[in-house]
Amino acid sequence: MTNKDYWEDRYTRGALGWDIGYASTPLRAYIDQLEDTSLKILLPGAGFGHEVIYLYQQGFHNVFALDIANAPLQ
Repeated sequence: MTNKDYWEDRYTRGALGWDIGYASTPLRAYIDQLEDTSLKILLPGAGFGHEVIYLYQQGFHNVFALDIANAPLQ
């Protein structure tokens, strides 16, 4: 059930109860206290990449998104 087709279907149907549409407040607070913007950061299960975007906006450029489904990464 938790394979690529399953996740592609969830994104296609918009069945994303967990996606709040932006980087969550606790994650933003954690990111905001990081001083070394040269850190390499991997975000597995990145979905639409709200955290990736936030990190980039804060000056982090070694950020890598990974997701089993292609749909959110488009």
